[in-house]
Amino acid sequence: MIQPEFSLAYTSVRADLIPSVVKFWRDTASGKHSVEIVIAVDESNTKCKESANSVPFAKVVIQTQKPFNCVRGWNLAAASTTGKVIIAVADDFRPCQDWDEKLFTLKTGWMEEDWIAHTEDGYIHNIAVLAILTRKRYERFGYLFYPQYLSLFSDTEFTEVAYGEGRVLNAKHILMEHLHPDCAKRARDQHDLEHASKERWKLGEMLFNYRKRKNFPIDDGPKAKTSMPVPKVQTDPYAKYAAYIQANRDDLCLMEVCDRLFDEGIRTFFFCIPDEYWSGKPTPESERDQVRNVARHIAERGAKCLTKLFIVSNYRFSGDSRITIETRVRNDALSWVRQNKFNNICVVDSDELWPRGTLETIKKIVDTSNPLAISLPMTPVVGFPGYPIQGATDRVISYVSQSCVFRDCRTPIGQVYYENRCVVYHFTSTRRTLEETIEKHRQSGHFGDPEYDFEGWIKNVLPSIRPGYKNAHMYKKYQIWPEVRAWKPEELSDIPPSIHQYLALPHG
Repeated sequence: MIQPEFSLAYTSVRADLIPSVVKFWRDTASGKHSVEIVIAVDESNTKCKESANSVPFAKVVIQTQKPFNCVRGWNLAAASTTGKVIIAVADDFRPCQDWDEKLFTLKTGWMEEDWIAHTEDGYIHNIAVLAILTRKRYERFGYLFYPQYLSLFSDTEFTEVAYGEGRVLNAKHILMEHLHPDCAKRARDQHDLEHASKERWKLGEMLFNYRKRKNFPIDDGPKAKTSMPVPKVQTDPYAKYAAYIQANRDDLCLMEVCDRLFDEGIRTFFFCIPDEYWSGKPTPESERDQVRNVARHIAERGAKCLTKLFIVSNYRFSGDSRITIETRVRNDALSWVRQNKFNNICVVDSDELWPRGTLETIKKIVDTSNPLAISLPMTPVVGFPGYPIQGATDRVISYVSQSCVFRDCRTPIGQVYYENRCVVYHFTSTRRTLEETIEKHRQSGHFGDPEYDFEGWIKNVLPSIRPGYKNAHMYKKYQIWPEVRAWKPEELSDIPPSIHQYLALPHG
């Protein structure tokens, strides 16, 4: 028997949709590749069993293990597949035309190797919500989704583990549209309410955070290395930490920055929104709404989010530099956070992406050393599209304690703890367009400072940025950006794919 190239592992509790969903996947396939259909339905759902059995040439498997849920359904369906690539099909995904050919041509030989493919769903950009994995990867784990999840966070672990291992193929050019009710693309029904209930969110989140701290062991399923049950998480070790984010707008990756902080364990966010840039240019309400929209997104994931508009004119006095004004706003923002009973504050700007594991490193330092502030090194990203800097010397204060006060911008008064294991990706000189990249620098707190040559940088350096270019910074006294270099694969696997479109990615 010839092995199919693709297996659709489909589970559903909506009997009326099963035939049409399978038909849509079959109709949109190119016909160049063999496609196997496996449908898992619950033992108690007579209508779904009848509907599944009516689908021509489909293999139907019955889920007998209670309580029934979609993770068990997908895992049962996947266990009955034989194809080289398994796709976890759901009712509300609509594949693009020729989806099979587009997946097949992602990378030569990938279907024989250990990979997942991360496609675009048009809604949740940083999680591979439509799980697509090779047979080799499935057989290594013994399951499609970790079996203890009920629904929520199963795909989060699926994605995080693959990115952590560097086993993700970027397939974001392939749209597998997610008709999620939160996008108003379809009406919400009782199954949606059960699937996304607060109880399931809480249980899924607790399990995910526990397993992340344990490095996601394979401790359930046929490949389990232990039969011990997963302990319940009693406390959240990150509960006393809050993120303070200062942003006028979502100018590149504020959503991804906040998603990463949430994934790291932050559950309280303070969004400081200045009503002006430091130059005095007002921030339009539409730009402020971009920040509020990100706050709403993180709140929907389960975080507590507070936003506050800061009136910059209250902090501006005659003769002040832009940096002086910014420092006053930042210190007042820290006071606002502390008034809300948080004294462990993670300071993050909208273009600063933490690498995975940063919060755990900060927590260990705080628990053992009780520092005033923690400084982390940065990988600056410059140009359009963006390249990283090799050997950059600039750093960023990413944590402050109860007693920390800024002297200028984010430089504390007092002794700082220097940590070098976590290097922050700082998209400081890269924006969504060249025009936005230029405008960002003209609105900078350092613009107009005679020790910086911004206009010369915009005219002479920005157009020339490419690997090997030396002395790329605009500071006149000395160079803190010695040389532009190309991206490393491990860096790109740590940066959400939604940001890749603004980066100078390697060819091939």
